[in-house]
Amino acid sequence: MSFEQINTLILDIPVYAINGLLWLLYGLIGSLAALVSAGAAVVMGLVVDQAVQQLSGSRPLRQGRGESQPITRTAQILTAGVLTLWLGAQWGMGAPVPWIGAAMWLFGLGAILVSPAQRFNLLWFVKSGVAVYALAVIGSRLYLNMTQNVSPEAWASMVGTAQTAVNVVSNTRGNVTTVIIWALWLVIPLGYFSMLVQKLFLNPVSLINPLSSYADMLATLRVRDRGGR
Repeated sequence: MSFEQINTLILDIPVYAINGLLWLLYGLIGSLAALVSAGAAVVMGLVVDQAVQQLSGSRPLRQGRGESQPITRTAQILTAGVLTLWLGAQWGMGAPVPWIGAAMWLFGLGAILVSPAQRFNLLWFVKSGVAVYALAVIGSRLYLNMTQNVSPEAWASMVGTAQTAVNVVSNTRGNVTTVIIWALWLVIPLGYFSMLVQKLFLNPVSLINPLSSYADMLATLRVRDRGGR
């Protein structure tokens, strides 16, 4: 290798490095909504699901008698399944659908963290809400792909001429697409967030410790003094 080739290689290395960093940055920006959803799901699985699983598998023991039930991973499996379903549904979708799903994950996680007394019900509601939204996205994409491949000639025998079939298919697809956009952009997210807020303020918080769960309240009531009274 000559000196000029070495010099050219040294000068090109920073350019390749910068291009690689820009490619990585653009990829992260394009997948930022999915990363936010995945981050919220990971926190939910490691923090909230773990606490719910420990509570469901524990029972009070007296004088060392009895055995604790084994802790299952059902809650974390459900979180992983819903996250996988959502990531597959939003893959390749344009804004704002991926960001609406990310907001559903984030606001759901925030509601669970600020209201631990209702975390079991809220946890199920958040996961089922995201799953329903993911299924709606998948259904809308399947419908649009199917109608895009409809041949007007196949409908001509039922609606008349091929031009009439083209008009019927395009008008029907346009009307249904409008309904899908309203449902994915407004109706389903608005219903989810409104129900989440309603569930969040359904029960009053503890005046002593607002961030305490029902398990903490029961533990406080079960505390006995050393005299056994």
